[in-house]
Amino acid sequence: MIALIAMKLMETGLGPRVAKLASWAIVALLALLLVGAALLWFTDTVDDARDEGVKQGVTTERVEAQGKVIENVQKAKAAADDVRRNGPTVAECLQDSRVRENC
Repeated sequence: MIALIAMKLMETGLGPRVAKLASWAIVALLALLLVGAALLWFTDTVDDARDEGVKQGVTTERVEAQGKVIENVQKAKAAADDVRRNGPTVAECLQDSRVRENC
């Protein structure tokens, strides 16, 4: 390949040494471009995968937090319903009130 490039360059009037050196430079430049393109593609792919993982993690965390909130609301509603039906017990009343006569 290098010889073919050098021959084409010699047709333009370059000497054999200069043509060979230029052909090596062209091949090296092409190799660097190929490696650079591969690195750019790989970096972009990794960044996209990381961003997608972060989104999934945030979504999972949000779902877990919402589940905990719903569970706490259900417990509070059940406790309020129990107090409405049965009224507060004396022990609970004394924990919440400083004045015994309010119980």
